[in-house]
Amino acid sequence: METDKDNIEVSDDNIFLQLLMEKHKIEPKQLAGWTGRKLTTIYKYLSGECTIPSVVWRSIFDHTRDVVVFNVIRGDIPCIISTTSNDDFSFGTDALKQLINMRKSQLKVEEYIVNILEDGRIDKSDLTAIANFKLAFPDMIDAQVRMHQAIITAYRKAEAANA
Repeated sequence: METDKDNIEVSDDNIFLQLLMEKHKIEPKQLAGWTGRKLTTIYKYLSGECTIPSVVWRSIFDHTRDVVVFNVIRGDIPCIISTTSNDDFSFGTDALKQLINMRKSQLKVEEYIVNILEDGRIDKSDLTAIANFKLAFPDMIDAQVRMHQAIITAYRKAEAANA
């Protein structure tokens, strides 16, 4: 079984749970508190003695926002899932400035990919760009979700101020 913590196979849910807890530095006692389960029950989940209920997966997702948790249900179906952020993307904040700079950089990569698709051929020089695009794509989706979040929040504030 592959154990790359950002690309976890889920053939054994208890191993997946162990890896997630290690990745996010979650202690069994902490998980017990989040889920309202006894500590002994958490250890049974970790050892594979008991099936891990959805409340455990939801609690981990609620506290970590790690979309890899969805691997439990998605299986081999390829998909990309993104969540909103707790960051403040109000006008003038450092978080918004960083997000804007990230998206500007990402847009250059996207434009290059569009040009590859438009010219209809993949040259040797394109292979690195495509590999980088593949690696960066989940972050691009996350950044787009955060841009949406930022502009909708700003719109709602402006709408409320003008009401």
